[in-house]
Amino acid sequence: MLDTVIFDFDGTLADTSGLVINSFQTVYKKFHGEEKPVDYISKFFGEPLRVTLEREFTQPLEEVMKEYREYQVSRFNDDVKLFNNAKEILQYLKSKNIKTAIVTSRMKFSVEQALHDFDIKKYFDVVIAIEDTKNHKPHPEPLWKAIDMLGTSPDKVLFVGDSKYDIECAINANATPVLVGWSIEIEELRNQYNIKHIIDDFSNIEKLIP
Repeated sequence: MLDTVIFDFDGTLADTSGLVINSFQTVYKKFHGEEKPVDYISKFFGEPLRVTLEREFTQPLEEVMKEYREYQVSRFNDDVKLFNNAKEILQYLKSKNIKTAIVTSRMKFSVEQALHDFDIKKYFDVVIAIEDTKNHKPHPEPLWKAIDMLGTSPDKVLFVGDSKYDIECAINANATPVLVGWSIEIEELRNQYNIKHIIDDFSNIEKLIP
């Protein structure tokens, strides 16, 4: 029986796509002298930032990351919002004694600050960020670590995400993947992974919980 729902953060709980795209465009303009097509950047969603920047830029990594993060920090509170009914579903899950966690490729300080600012940190039993594991999504290690800390097992877990990294992480961990209907890759992911559960609104999660 399902007893746990684990969420990705970017693009799943919070609409960060515009901020992420603009952050990449900022560093592309500074270090490459031009922007990239949005479709090109969106393919990076869910990938650890360090991995992307190391591949995309020849400049010193810390210099590029500093520029990227400074832009994100300056714009986060204005540009990022929770998706509709995100807080409500978290309240519902807590009322049903369902365990909850975050598994994200964000830095710990960043996701912790965001959860605090959105007043939803209190709903999560565990937060696994990029620093917490050696391997990252789509490797199952981050999800397995959250599952172990929550004292449950993969067959009792829904993992809600928006990218191929989330879906593959869930599959690799033997948990049940749930794809959000606002994913920019929804049709591709639906067809490639034959996903059973796709939600158009967070309230749909109620139907998946016994």
